[in-house]
Amino acid sequence: MSFTLLRIVLYCLFILEIKTGMAQSLSDFTVIAEIDKKATFITMDKLGYVYACNGTTLDKYNEQGELLFSYSALSTGRISFIDTYNPLKIIVFSKDFMRLAFLDNKLTAQENAYLLSDISLFPTCVCTSYDNGFWVYDESVKQLFRYDAQHKLSNKSQDITYFTEKEVNPSFIKESVSGFLLVNDVENGILVFDHFGTYLKTIPVYTDYFYVMNNQILYVQGDTLKTINIQNLQQMNILLPEKDLQQVCIENKRMTTLTKENTIKIYGIKKE
Repeated sequence: MSFTLLRIVLYCLFILEIKTGMAQSLSDFTVIAEIDKKATFITMDKLGYVYACNGTTLDKYNEQGELLFSYSALSTGRISFIDTYNPLKIIVFSKDFMRLAFLDNKLTAQENAYLLSDISLFPTCVCTSYDNGFWVYDESVKQLFRYDAQHKLSNKSQDITYFTEKEVNPSFIKESVSGFLLVNDVENGILVFDHFGTYLKTIPVYTDYFYVMNNQILYVQGDTLKTINIQNLQQMNILLPEKDLQQVCIENKRMTTLTKENTIKIYGIKKE
């Protein structure tokens, strides 16, 4: 494929699927900010704000890399995962203490931390779901459970080992805007379920981290950002401005990266 044709295809992908200005040329990425604070996990919300986690602390930054708010999880244990799908109700999950905290857009706790063992769950993964619900993966029974906004069970899956040839060990789960529930397992790939917990398929992507933007899965391989469409499995490769990045998130023509040194960079992405 010629370079010109590749750029045309990427632009069409922007119009139809990605809805943000990703481009193949390195000159199309401009560093906006470098955050000189170590992090182990980053994510973004649909408004373009950046979240950085390091142990028991969660920080929120604007698109210029300016610190806005911070949250300390000392009382609820080390942070295992955060989900900013709903920026007005952010989930903070502590696996060690089996606790969920729900934060507002200023990272203020909305209610007391929720102890998942109170509903007889032994969770290893949690994520936000539609209508202020949440999903939990219970390692003891190897099932997915969905709870509504009132913390009542609404849906559940079968034992997910039924759909794999190997033992399952999900590292995290994530729901897309269209309601697909994605279960990431480095050995088995990405297992896809619908919003009822019904298994649909397995996407053959083997990575310890991916980011979900609309219906696209984004993950890093070497100096390349790979994208795959959840529905039709269409794939694209995009050259990154740095090699060996750990994590990449994209929203609102902004790309946030976690470097191998655990520092954070925010890039502007030029739209064609």
